[in-house]
Amino acid sequence: MTIKVEKKNDVAYITLNSPPVNIMTGEMMNAITKAMEEIAGDKSLKAVAFKAEGKAFSAGADVGEHHPDKAGGMIGAFGRMFTALGKCELPIVMAANGAALGAGFELVMLADVLIASEKANFGQPEIRLAFFAPLGVAYLPKLVGPNRAMEITATGRTYSAQTMYEYGLVTRVVKPEEVDSVMEAYLDDIRKASPAVIRLNSRILKKVRDKPYEEAHQEAEKVFLEELMSLEDVLEGINSFYEKRKPDWKNK
Repeated sequence: MTIKVEKKNDVAYITLNSPPVNIMTGEMMNAITKAMEEIAGDKSLKAVAFKAEGKAFSAGADVGEHHPDKAGGMIGAFGRMFTALGKCELPIVMAANGAALGAGFELVMLADVLIASEKANFGQPEIRLAFFAPLGVAYLPKLVGPNRAMEITATGRTYSAQTMYEYGLVTRVVKPEEVDSVMEAYLDDIRKASPAVIRLNSRILKKVRDKPYEEAHQEAEKVFLEELMSLEDVLEGINSFYEKRKPDWKNK
């Protein structure tokens, strides 16, 4: 079993389960895709959390599957996984308590909140084996800027969690023993929201983030008035505020 999937308290947990370093095979990528597709159909969920067993988050993809005779299948599995993650209408919270390299680094690029321990490190070393990182060249520039993306993908260097925090990829750097509790603190805050509204918030944020400001603002206002204002949970939120009580979300 390359991953473990558990739903607990409105959150789906996906744990990479190929210790010690969680090499990402096509089998693992397909399992993540299947899990994400199932999660997409569960409207009760409020977030997706990624963790890993072993000493690394993931040391990268299986080098053997990069062989020209196998690369088509590997890239197909890779693309399907990232499409499923990119389409997710939930906040994706990831915790890296060790190395996230190669495909593992590309996976954490899809985190909306990335928690990294002080012992975590990141990089795209595959350039030194005559490969480049597809998501690294396509998506990393949006996260850290084109110059830093070129530096990371062309040099194959390994970077500390603190450096990736300064580059804007990592949300928070914590001590190794604090990773799980800090992740749960983020998830507990997300759990306070209506599942219907958290999905709407995540969907529109991800949809407009690459658009010019005015276009993004207009689209967000349109969704606010035409979709958000039709939800029962909006009135429940208002009523709970004035009645000084915890809201009872209807998820609609």
